[in-house]
Amino acid sequence: MDLSALIREQIERDRRRGFKVDFESDATREEQLMRDLVGLFGEVGEFSNLLKKVMLARTTAGYAGPTLGNAAPALREELADAAIYIFRLVTILGGDLEQEILAKIGRNDERYRSLDR
Repeated sequence: MDLSALIREQIERDRRRGFKVDFESDATREEQLMRDLVGLFGEVGEFSNLLKKVMLARTTAGYAGPTLGNAAPALREELADAAIYIFRLVTILGGDLEQEILAKIGRNDERYRSLDR
């Protein structure tokens, strides 16, 4: 499944579940953007908190935290949650994330061409 199709499926699920993705005014769109941004930061925070515990377990004697191998499934789940918020944000802004990423890759190719090996 390509990224655009995946996003369409997620947004359709959001609509069916009553999560706002369609708006009648910029004010309500901005409010939802802010709510989803807070949600995105929450998921990134959960990812970083778990990664902190992994690093503490590796670097701090006596700290009983998870290994990276044990934490990897939960870390991937937090990234998936974050991706869903990003899908929502780009949809609310009327964009096509797949095209935005491809365009950004092209701009980065130009910007960092001198680093190619």
